[in-house]
Amino acid sequence: MMFSYVFLLGRPGSGKSVAYQLLADRILREGVADEVVRIDDFPILKEITERDKDFKRHVRSEGDFLITDRSVYDDVLKEINRRVKRLWGAHKIVFIEFARNSYTEAFENFDREVLDRSLIVYLYCPFEVCFERNIRRFKEKPEGLDEHIVPRDLMGEYYRRDDYEELFLRSEHELKKQAPAQIVVVKNDTEGLEGLKRELEKVIAALGGTDRIS
Repeated sequence: MMFSYVFLLGRPGSGKSVAYQLLADRILREGVADEVVRIDDFPILKEITERDKDFKRHVRSEGDFLITDRSVYDDVLKEINRRVKRLWGAHKIVFIEFARNSYTEAFENFDREVLDRSLIVYLYCPFEVCFERNIRRFKEKPEGLDEHIVPRDLMGEYYRRDDYEELFLRSEHELKKQAPAQIVVVKNDTEGLEGLKRELEKVIAALGGTDRIS
């Protein structure tokens, strides 16, 4: 197996959690790995805000909380870096899921030994589509880790820009040159699962799988 870690990147609303579920089922079914583990940055963000009793780094907001000290985002990724190294094991794939406006800067928080064993999966989805999906979450008021809601102000201010999107739209070759590990771009800018399933075939191929996602 080539990769021990798979980074799932993309704006809130890009479909990272759905992609993870489809990929994890497929990986286990085909025996690409014996175990799949997932680390999402949201629970670690919550841990930090719960310790921030004096509200020095966050405030209460729609969707639960809003980070006011942006260095928290780097602290979270450094903690993920520590955890994934402890999780490493033969025949295991660890998925690492997060969204940032600069992935170039985000990857500075990860050790080279992690990146050398990693496949990056970037879910391309334009801001307007992600924003609408996030608004829909507010209206539907879903529950669960995968359905946490990003405050609308934060979506507009922080997640509007995405450096990997800018590179991809300029040239997929340019994005691949800039990424710190092998990268696969998955387009998820339409509704429904069929298009996403077709796009995820590129990930399965990189991981060494065979049959189609079903």
